[in-house]
Amino acid sequence: MISLILLLVALVFYLFYLTYHRIITPYFLSPLSSIPNAHLTSPLSSRWIDHKRSTGTEVLAIYSQHQKHGPIVRLGPHELSVNSLHGLKIIYTGAFEKHAFYNDVFVNFNTENMVGMLHNAPHAHQKRMLSKTYSKSSLQQSDDLHLISKEILHARLMPILKKAGDNQEVLNVLPLFQAVGMDFTSSFLFGLRHGTKYSLSIPEWKVWLEEYERFKYMSRGDRYMGFIERWCIGLCEQAEVSRDKTNLGDGGESPSTNAVVYEQLRQSLIVQKDYDHRPLKLAIASELLDHLVAGHETTGITVTYMMWELSQNPELQSELRSELLGLSPSLGSLDKDRAKSLPSPSAIDALPLLDAVVRETLRIHSPAPAQLPRVTPDTKEGTSLHGHGNIPGGVKVSSTAYSLHRIGEVFPRPLEWLPRRWLESGDRIHDMRRLFWPFGSGGRMCLGSNFALQGMTFF
Repeated sequence: MISLILLLVALVFYLFYLTYHRIITPYFLSPLSSIPNAHLTSPLSSRWIDHKRSTGTEVLAIYSQHQKHGPIVRLGPHELSVNSLHGLKIIYTGAFEKHAFYNDVFVNFNTENMVGMLHNAPHAHQKRMLSKTYSKSSLQQSDDLHLISKEILHARLMPILKKAGDNQEVLNVLPLFQAVGMDFTSSFLFGLRHGTKYSLSIPEWKVWLEEYERFKYMSRGDRYMGFIERWCIGLCEQAEVSRDKTNLGDGGESPSTNAVVYEQLRQSLIVQKDYDHRPLKLAIASELLDHLVAGHETTGITVTYMMWELSQNPELQSELRSELLGLSPSLGSLDKDRAKSLPSPSAIDALPLLDAVVRETLRIHSPAPAQLPRVTPDTKEGTSLHGHGNIPGGVKVSSTAYSLHRIGEVFPRPLEWLPRRWLESGDRIHDMRRLFWPFGSGGRMCLGSNFALQGMTFF
């Protein structure tokens, strides 16, 4: 009898312990308990948000919850979503370190690259190796990039578009502009002779795209030296074989340029070989594969949406055409005389309507709309977000470009494509630019943002 009573008492205490720690604490006593829940079960489990991720609907689901609950929402027991300028300042400008998600998804060749590095210090170290190469001023002054732009525009893209127009052909522009983005990026990385020419072979490019779709969902181990990684290693090996040869003026059928990014990264890693123990070949390939992937996706998606939006707005299309024809040398004469140089990147960058069209397309059709997760730091006072204090270390926090770009107070009529909003002045444009987030912000902002924007405006 006494044993039975003791057993019942123990069972009662165990149930109370479970109730207290598994229900009462997460719902009422946790530092996160005052934050609105995206789902009734969010304090207890990540099942709701994990299900949304598994079905590819998390971006819309998170946006819906911010519309309902405001700038901060609890997605799971230890996960928050923040949708505000305040959140960007605290989380991203505040240099919270990356979540383990990046190491699982973005590391290639089982070798860390900038995007996959979780800690800020090694990331900053490698970023310094390439930051000047990808700076706006360097890109605009780069003879190599100017020649690449001219070659891809005149020898590849314009003939394809002209032929389709003359023959009134239906043209699938998404794979075409993805191919142009890959050609543009790979040529800057490895030089024109060793860069891809997929825009001239769309069937071959579609095979690559099919392999890449599989690659995106593979584990690091399954990706290792599969189709995509072997392809990237091949590009690196070609650049390495020819790196000691003179590239320019070798009498080939097409012009040649330097392997700008490959060479800069290689030399920088060699200098740091006593401190960086990654195999040189794999460290280069891991980094450059990330650049290749980002380059083709950003350009392809954005330019395709931009063309579609302009096709729905003939008046704006005509106004943009007039702005472009005002460049010197005239774009209208370039189709007839390919020997002529392109307008300077700085002149193209200064076109207000073109800039507005690109920005608005990136706002409403951001090619990377999903979460960019960070982790709250371990500090004595904890983190404070939107009045919710004492948030402990180790909590996953993130923002999304999709939700940020639809904050109505900053972007009136946020669901509409309205490029002229970027031609406004005053306080609103200041906040619009601060909330413009297709490439992230802070120290971990996309290294190639200026490169991507320059490519989009050229093509």
